[in-house]
Order: sequence, then C-alpha cells, then structure tokens
Amino acid sequence: MTTPLTRAALRRLHGQDLVIHHTAMAAGTMVIPVPLLDAAAELAIQIRMAKKLCMLYGVDFNKEHARAVITGIVGGISLGAISAAGLRYLSFASNFAGTLPSASLAAVYTYTIGTMLLDRLEQHGKLEIPSDANF
Repeated sequence: MTTPLTRAALRRLHGQDLVIHHTAMAAGTMVIPVPLLDAAAELAIQIRMAKKLCMLYGVDFNKEHARAVITGIVGGISLGAISAAGLRYLSFASNFAGTLPSASLAAVYTYTIGTMLLDRLEQHGKLEIPSDANF
C-alpha cells in the first residue's frame, strides 16, 4: 500500500525541481564569452533560485541575505575551480577546454547552494543565518 504524499513532501519535490532547473541554467551561463559576465549571470540565477525557494516556503525574500549566503558559500572556491574558469579566457582554443569544467563547477555550486537553502528553509523557515551558526 502506498502512502499519499503530504503537503510538505510535495513542497520539497517542487523545491528540488526548482534547484535542478536553476542548476541547468547556471551551467548554461558558461557559453557567455565575456569574462565576468558569465559569473554575474550565474550569481543572478542563484539569487533568483533563492527568491523562488523563499516564495515556495512563504518566507520573506531579502536580497542582501540571499547574496550574503550565496557569496559566502561560493567564497570557498578552490584554486582549481578558479583556474578552470580562468582557462576559458586564455585563448580561443582554451575556451572549449575550459568551458566544460566551468559549466560543471557552475552546476555543482548552484546545486549545492540550492540544496542547502532548501534544507535551511525546511528546518528553520528563514533565509538569514546567524553569524555563529554553521550552515
């Protein structure tokens, strides 16, 4: 006998769909050939994802809190990730070699951010994070 889905489970499924959709969009930003414009587009997509997740959970969206959370998570980018993204801008040929790793990193970061925000909204019902809390 199957158990019917609860409202919370349906909300979680919809949230996961939002995260996956925005992950694909973030990976697609790597086709933008202008340096730093791709990173700005990725950040805009992540903030949009945070806004939609907040709407889904009925939480007030604060752009500054969302930006702080997202840049705080992405702030721990490794040197290898920066190198992979920078590889795209060295020459025309390296644009192709650097795009795949950059797209993969954009997708991984966006998925991680979305999953963490989704968990945060489910558990605490708010987006902002106290300075002494572990996300």
